[in-house]
This record gives sequence, structure tokens and C-alpha cells, in this order.
Amino acid sequence: MANEMTQSTYELHYFPIHALGATSRAILSIAGADWKDRIQPFETWKTDKALTPFGSLPILTVHDIYGNGENEKTTTKRIPEADVIERFLSKRFGLLGSTADEELEICIALSQTITIHNVWVFRVVPASAMGSEVREKVLKSFLEVTLQNWILNCEKQLRVNTNINKGPYLVGEKISLADIKTTVLMDMFLGVPEVETYLNEQVAPGLWRLKEAIDTAPGYKEYRRSDAFLEQDEMTTKKVVPQLEGFDLSRSHLFA
Repeated sequence: MANEMTQSTYELHYFPIHALGATSRAILSIAGADWKDRIQPFETWKTDKALTPFGSLPILTVHDIYGNGENEKTTTKRIPEADVIERFLSKRFGLLGSTADEELEICIALSQTITIHNVWVFRVVPASAMGSEVREKVLKSFLEVTLQNWILNCEKQLRVNTNINKGPYLVGEKISLADIKTTVLMDMFLGVPEVETYLNEQVAPGLWRLKEAIDTAPGYKEYRRSDAFLEQDEMTTKKVVPQLEGFDLSRSHLFA
């Protein structure tokens, strides 16, 4: 039938770093989507940003093909904003649960991760470029309060769901957006040498099992080993947290 979608392709326009593109890349890889990166050079961003809807990246371009042969029709969507892209892809690929109640639980778990992500982005990362006294004070508060509370909440949720569904996920019996977002953020935290004391297999066994399940998922496992992903590791260190002493994303490759 002409109105049935027969094929979709995706292009994610973002810089060669993890940051706001990491979760969408993980979703596309895990879903087995037909997708490619469109890498934005830092050198031309000053002029290129005027060509984007809101002067920011990422942007996802979606080409949906309907019908076949003479009846074939292609529609194109251009979707800005990382959170919107992640939720669009998750809805399309079944990563927001099978019921309204599951979607609600996933959104609750997701909110916990978004909250600590915002603390990381708007407090810890900026402080890394300040003097050593400020940097150490902010990082200490993050590690001893924010990170520990987040780990406790995640572990509690994972224990509850494991008791019910026997799987490693935050909600239900299959991978969700909350799982992907959580493990992507763990990558950043594990790059900080001081984090090892607070986030490890003994302290957070549930998060460790979750990270193993996501990192070894078909499609994403291969992507994490790719030259593109390893370049993003390197460029994230250089461009996002260059002053964060000892930051090394190779620590996040626990299940390579």
C-alpha cells in the first residue's frame, strides 16, 4: 500500500564529540537503523550555525519512504534539539515501554539522569576551567553528594526491577531510553579518575550490569569499537573538559 512506510534513513548532524550526540548515536546503533554521522567541523561552526533552526546542534534528518515503485513517496523531517531527537527515536524504536505505565516509569528514571547530567554540564564542566581551588571544591561536592545520591537511587530502582522482571534494566524487560541515557552518562563520569572510589562494581553492581547490557548490545558494541567513536573519545577530552586533570575516557570501555 502507498501509505505504508517501507524504509527510513537517518543523518545525525553534530560535532565529533560525545556530549549531546552520544545518546542519539547509541539509540540509532542499538536499533540497527540505517544511519550516518554528518560531522560538523569546529572551524566552520561560526558561519554554519546560522543555517540551523536555533543556532545549535544536534539536528536529525529523517527520510521516510512510503510505498514502492511508481507509488513510492519520500518525506523528510529535520528535527533539532537533543532531547526531542532522543524521544522521537525512542518512540519510533520502542524504547519508551510497551504501555503507558511503563513509559511513565521510564520517564521518571530518565528524569533522575537528566538532573545529574545538568549538574555535570552546568557546574562541574565549567568549574574545570577555573582555578584549582574552585575546581576541587565543586568536584568534591559532586562526588560526595550529587553522584552518591544518584547511584543510590539508580541501585534501588534496579533492585526493584530485577526482583520483578529478572533483567538488568531500570524498567521492564527490555532496553529503554532511560537505560541508554544512564550508561552514556556513566561514560563521562568514569573518565574522571576520582570517580572510581564512588562508582565501581562493588558499590554499584546494578549499574555495572546495566552498562554491560547496553555496551554489549548488538550494533552499539561494534560502534563503540569504531574509529569514529574512539575519535569522539579523544575530541571530547580535548574540547569539552581540557582542564579536567587525568580525564580519560578509555576507563569507560569496561566491556570492550
